[in-house]
Amino acid sequence: MHALQQLTGTLQRQLLWIMIGAYLLAGLLPGPGEALRAVPLARVGGTAFPLQTGLLAVVVFNAGLTARAEQLPLLLRRPGPLALGVAINALLPTLLLALASVGAEAWHSAGEAQSMLAGLALIGAMPVAAGATVFAQGSEGSATLSLGLVLGSTLLSPLTIPLGLHLGGLLTTGSYAAELHGAARSAGSMFAVLAVVLPCLLGLLTGRLLNRLPNLLPNRLPNRSGGLLAPVLPVVRLVNLVVVVTLSYTNACGALRPVISRPDPDFLLLVVLVAALMCSLSFLCGWVIAGRLNCGRADAVALTYASGMNNSSASAVLAATRIPDHPAVLLPILAYSLLQKILAGSVGRVLPPERTAGPGP
Repeated sequence: MHALQQLTGTLQRQLLWIMIGAYLLAGLLPGPGEALRAVPLARVGGTAFPLQTGLLAVVVFNAGLTARAEQLPLLLRRPGPLALGVAINALLPTLLLALASVGAEAWHSAGEAQSMLAGLALIGAMPVAAGATVFAQGSEGSATLSLGLVLGSTLLSPLTIPLGLHLGGLLTTGSYAAELHGAARSAGSMFAVLAVVLPCLLGLLTGRLLNRLPNLLPNRLPNRSGGLLAPVLPVVRLVNLVVVVTLSYTNACGALRPVISRPDPDFLLLVVLVAALMCSLSFLCGWVIAGRLNCGRADAVALTYASGMNNSSASAVLAATRIPDHPAVLLPILAYSLLQKILAGSVGRVLPPERTAGPGP
């Protein structure tokens, strides 16, 4: 287990480069990924859910399983920052998307501009990424508030995902608007419940049960301090890494082959610049809003990461499964996924430290 833990730690530190490798593999060898995307998993109420949905559910389940939710009831004593963070995550991306839609009118290709806007709309509709808790804690943010923001936005996603998709449909035109409205009506709530909310709740309940079981059965389970989950955490994290990389590879298949075979430099530059601008503004707005409301530094850091990090895996799955006729929609999602990790690793180094009280009179 110690060797496995070291391997998992090494892979996590190199995750950004592994993801880039997965994207390159998707462009050079998309066949296996496209075959996996075609595997049907289930059909619920006339809505088909492919294998990618199951992979996403595993990632969300593992996030709930490893979450330390013991202190979450403390947030109810001071729910203001939690409500503020959930509201920022739900509304801020739409405001930034509205600004992007104004600038997109000047782009020479309407199809490319609409693909970019639709991809950004899918990102903005998703809840806070589970990775925000890790980055927030690394920057001395409130671990409890960060976890509460992830869980709160996740539990509200059956409402916020359809709302975000409909708002995105209002800011796009043509078939892109129709696809976003259609995804919101046909799969928005169902997708959020089955692929996001239910796995998260099952993960939380399973984690609580495994941690409490030694206390419930003291005569049978002598190791009571770490619970039953601690010994298998390296395995859980390694499985999660494999699933995340597989999900990234399958999501990118079909979208990156045209980029490599028929590169369009100006469109790629547009996608990267707009995704970077939207991601940077999201982080900045979260920090400024928290400061204006006199939040403490720990809460402000948690709000900053919650504002800038969205569940890009969920948006990529929804784009690949519900908008398959427009593969270019995936490009801004993939760019945002990489850029938010790069920016999240840098934000903690540029945020000002906690202000210390001056000397007394």
